[in-house]
Amino acid sequence: MIIFIIDDHQMFAEAMRTVVQGFFNDSQIDIFTDPKKALESIDRIQPDLIILDLEMIGITGLIMLDILSQNRQNIPILICSGNLNEHNKQRVINAGAKGFLSKTEGMQQIREAIEALLAGKTYPKEACQYLSETQTSLLSNRQRIILGLMQSGLSNSEMAEALYVSTNTIKTHVRLMYNSLDVNSRIACINKARELGLIDPI
Repeated sequence: MIIFIIDDHQMFAEAMRTVVQGFFNDSQIDIFTDPKKALESIDRIQPDLIILDLEMIGITGLIMLDILSQNRQNIPILICSGNLNEHNKQRVINAGAKGFLSKTEGMQQIREAIEALLAGKTYPKEACQYLSETQTSLLSNRQRIILGLMQSGLSNSEMAEALYVSTNTIKTHVRLMYNSLDVNSRIACINKARELGLIDPI
């Protein structure tokens, strides 16, 4: 069994690996503090489970969820975050996570969460209650991902690499976003998206 821990806090990631390794002795547990490197590895080796931090510099946990969903990566993802308010719970479940866990939880909860997701269940059981049918129609899912990457400061070529598409495809989506939001620059696009609640303020 292969488990990826993606968290830009090295100390927490190593502590989590020690805990998980104690439960699953024969598992291979890889740590990634750089989300880009994690995406590259997921493209080569599909893990059985991903434990993902929500708030990371650059490519956030939500953007990671969107990218994996768009690339049809059907890997169970457990969000482990120190900022799990009700809003974030709804966001991660609707973005494709199968469960969420606070970083303040104990070892038993960590084990229960991992076992639940590996068994094809959600964690906690009521996580599915956060699924919502309301979706933003102003931008497509792909454009929403690009918007998040744009906010993170990635160039067109870097976004193309992360999403496995051509630079021209990225440029087309950016142009369509400009038209939808009635703007003509990246800064104006990001500011307008914030005003409309399409992305969170930094």
